[in-house]
Amino acid sequence: MRSQNVLYLIGFAALFAWSAALADADGILTVKTQPEGVKVWLDDKYIGDSPIMDKKLKPGRYSLKLVDPVQQTSSMEEVFIQPGETTVIEKTVKSNYGTLKVTTDPDGADVFILTDLGKSPVSNDFMIPGKYRLEIKHPGNYEKVTTDVVVPRGETVNISKTLEEKSALNGKAIARLCLGAGAIAGFALAIAERDDHNYGGTNGTVTGRALGITAGILCVVGFEIVAFF
Repeated sequence: MRSQNVLYLIGFAALFAWSAALADADGILTVKTQPEGVKVWLDDKYIGDSPIMDKKLKPGRYSLKLVDPVQQTSSMEEVFIQPGETTVIEKTVKSNYGTLKVTTDPDGADVFILTDLGKSPVSNDFMIPGKYRLEIKHPGNYEKVTTDVVVPRGETVNISKTLEEKSALNGKAIARLCLGAGAIAGFALAIAERDDHNYGGTNGTVTGRALGITAGILCVVGFEIVAFF
C-alpha cells in the first residue's frame, strides 16, 4: 500500500510538472495572405511581411494588423496564442481598387478611359471603382468600339473585343466622295463659265465663274471637316 501511494505521488508530481511546463511553453503563429507581401503588425510591433511562418510567441491575446501599402488597405483582429499550439491566420486582403483588363483581336489598339491606358492587351490594377466609357481605336482599318464598363471594388473586369474592319464605303467615305465630286464640278463650272456675264439670268450680278469657285471652295472645306471627324 505504501509503495502504491508513492507511485501516485510520483505520477501526480509528473503531471503537475508537465502542466506547468506546458503553460510556460511558447505558441506558434503563422500568417498567410493573398496577395503576399502584406505588412504584419502584432500589438503595434512590425514583425515582417507575409507569409510569416512559425513565429514563436508567449501565450496570450494579441492584436494582429495587416497593412497592404500597395492597395492601401488594412484590417485588424484579435488572435489567441495557446501554449504549445500553432495558430494559423489566412486572409485575402481586398483591394480598394478594381482591375480592368482589355484585350483585342488584333492587338495594338489604343484604349481610352478618360485618359490613354495604352495599347491592347492592357491591364490597370488601380481603377477607382465606378462606371466608365471605354473607347478602343485601332490605327489600322478597323471600326472604333465604344462601350460602358463598371469596375467594382476589389474585382477584376475583363473586356475582350474582336474588331471589325471598316467597309470600303462607309458614311464618311461616301460623304467625302460626294464633296470631292462637288468641288471638281464647281471648279469645272468656274472654268466653263469664265466668260459668261449673264449666268442664270442674273444680268451679270453673279457670274458662273464666281458661283463655281464658291461651290468648289465650300466642297473642299466640307471635305476636310468630314475627314477630321
